[in-house]
This record gives sequence, C-alpha cells and structure tokens, in this order.
Amino acid sequence: MTNFLWGVAAGILAVAAIVFFAFTLFRRGALTFKIDGFYTHVVDGDVGPFIRDVQADVPQAEECRLDDKMSCSIRDAVQCHNTESQPDCNVLLLSGGGQWGAYGAGLFDTLSRKSADELALPGIGVITGISTGSLQALMLMVALDPKHTKEMRRFALDRLVWGYSPEKESDVVSHTGMISVPLFGSAAGTEPLRKRIIEALMPGGDDVLVKAIGNSSLEGYVGFVEAERGVFRYADIKDLVNSAPSPEAAAEALAAATMASSAMPVFHQQLRVAGSGGVPLALYDGGVRRSVFFDRAMAAVDQEVRKQMQGHAVTKVAGGASQEAIAKDYEKTAPTVYVVRNGPTARKRDDVFNSKSGPLKNGQRGYDLLVNESEIGAIAGLRLNNPYGRILLTSADRYDTFPSDVGENFKKDEMFKPAFMARLRDLGRHKAERDGGPWWPLSPIK
Repeated sequence: MTNFLWGVAAGILAVAAIVFFAFTLFRRGALTFKIDGFYTHVVDGDVGPFIRDVQADVPQAEECRLDDKMSCSIRDAVQCHNTESQPDCNVLLLSGGGQWGAYGAGLFDTLSRKSADELALPGIGVITGISTGSLQALMLMVALDPKHTKEMRRFALDRLVWGYSPEKESDVVSHTGMISVPLFGSAAGTEPLRKRIIEALMPGGDDVLVKAIGNSSLEGYVGFVEAERGVFRYADIKDLVNSAPSPEAAAEALAAATMASSAMPVFHQQLRVAGSGGVPLALYDGGVRRSVFFDRAMAAVDQEVRKQMQGHAVTKVAGGASQEAIAKDYEKTAPTVYVVRNGPTARKRDDVFNSKSGPLKNGQRGYDLLVNESEIGAIAGLRLNNPYGRILLTSADRYDTFPSDVGENFKKDEMFKPAFMARLRDLGRHKAERDGGPWWPLSPIK
C-alpha cells in the first residue's frame, strides 16, 4: 500500500513537472520595447468634466488641465477654422476594431481615388487614433496632408491598404486561440504585427514615409492605457519621429506606440515599453477605456468656440440670442469632427445562447457586448462637450448586407481573416461611392 501511495505521489509530481515545463516553454512573455525618451512625448488623458463630477469623492482625483499639446492643437484648429485666409482645420477620430480597420482603409483609399488631388478628406488639422485607428493615423497624417505631393499621399494610402491586406492570419499575429490562454498567457503573439508595422512604415527599408510623418502639417496622437495606474494616456506621433536618432528608431517608436494602443489584455501578448533608464511599463489597448478619445480636447473646443462667439453679432441681439441662433453660431464657429467607427455599432442576434452554455462562449459574448457599449458610448459622449458643432460619423455597419462578391461576409474566431478583411475594404469603397456618401451627422443637443 505504501509503495502504491508513493507511486501515485510520484506520478502526480511527474505530471506537475510536465505541466510546469510546458507552461514555461510555451508561455509568451511580454513583448518589450526600449525607446529612449518615449514617455517625454506622452500625456495623461483627462476624464472630462462629467466623469470628474462622478468622481468628486475620489481622494486626489486628477485635475483638469487644458495646456497640453493636443489641447493647444485643438485651440489652434478652432482659430484656424475661423480665419478666412486659411482652410478649415477639422478633426478626425479613428476608433479601434482590429481587423475591422480594413473598412477605414477601403474608405479612405476610395475617397482619395474619387478626389481630384488624392486628398481623401480635405481640411483635417488633427487626427487621433485608438488601437487599429492608431495604425491608420500614421498613414493618414501623410495621406490627408495637402502640403505633401499627390504621389506621397497615394504612397501612404497604398501602405495603409497593404497593412490591411494580409495573405494569411499569421502575417499579423500568432493566433493560438482563447482555449490556449492558460498555457500561452494570451490568445495571440504579436511579434508578427511588430514586423508588419515596420514593413508598412519602411517598405524594403525605405524611410521616405517615416520622414513624411515627421514633417506632416497635421497633428496626430495615439491613445493607450497604463496598466499600473489604469490611466488613459496619449503619445504625440510627430514628436516620437522627430526626436528619434534615426528613421529606423523612429519606426520602432511608432510601432511601440501603436502596438501599445492595440494590446488588448488576454487577447494579445502583453506589451511593455521602457523609456530612458526606466522600468518597462505594461500598456493596454486604449479601447479598454474609450473607443475614441477627445475628452480634454473637446472641452478645449467648447471653451475656444464660446470665446470666438463672444465677438459674433448673434450674441449681441437685444434681449439675448435665441437658442436656435446660438446653436447655429456655435456650429459655424466649431471645426467639424469626423468619426470613423472601425466596426459595427450593434451586435448581431445569436440564439445559440438560449440553448447552449459554456464559460468561454458566454464570456466572449459578454465581453463583446461590454466593448460595443463602451465604443458607441464614447462616440455619443462626444456630443456632451460639443453640444452644437458638426460631428459626422461613419461605421462598418451593413458589412453583411451590402451588395458585394468580394471576399466573405462572415468570420468565426479569426482575429485577422483575409477574406473578411477584403469584404470590409469593399464596404469602405461602397460607402464612399454610395449616394449621400459615407458620413451622417450626430444630432445636436436640444
């Protein structure tokens, strides 16, 4: 009996040793970047006045500041918008969405081809991006810049489309699936993504696009979350490029920032970035906190617009201006905000949950619903700090119903399915070409 018990114990220890060995052998460590001076170009985001009210009883809650570079960029955009000698300086917000970013790639590619000068969206002064939107922002800082040549703008868009046209999923991630998370530590390794971003920015080692990003007349920012503090932060794209010692180092810094913005916990390998002499900080996908980010800048827009309106005739009407007159004056004074939702705004019905159960499938469904609510809530929340300005939205809704024979209109658990991404690029083309165009307005507050 004693020998039997010893045998059982030895067997258990052997199994435990095998499991431990497999765990250490296959588990992905964090993908870590070392970027000197990285965090000198990063600013804490602001939760906005309404959330600050909710957090009024939080000890040492963050104070609102409106003097960082992004807010100054927005202030300048409002002033530019109201200067007759300059073009409009509008704002473009790019949401997250992973492979759904193929929609935005197809959209801007087609809008560019339909224009006379390869300028897909004129009058943009500021771009912000989250997750897949951060990858788009890099290319669109060149593609939407009228100071660059038509050829340079077309080159940037071609690299954007290339980035969202993988031949196979492994070109982007090493996808081992959710079932393997306990063993690997994440559903996908992201070293292939790092290589793909670098190749998109510097095809064959050509640094012309990286230099063009640094020389852009547009301001660009990418958002992510610092895991330790749970704080939303954003990095200045041009600063990362122009402070780098070489184009190769600049491309690596851009890859670090955009991959930080895309590092969704559990789904993607953990991402860490170390600055000058610092400990590597774990950074999460910006979509963990918000789908589009503009809170502090939207407050700056509102302040600057109201300041500009003080000199307008409508505010001097005897007895006070009507609400309608104020709303019209506000809309005229504020820059237009374009929002690209790289994905649908509602989840499809799935009656399988009424007949089957399982922690993984139910967990994924719950996650999808929470993310969808966060994404559309962030977009709707833009209106709170900008009650009357023009906010125009486009989304990847109708991806499974619009007329197309390109690719496939469905996916299962693939993170990056080439045939599905081809259909999304075609959806972007379709919406750019349809009557009325791809954009529709958010209603003003009444």
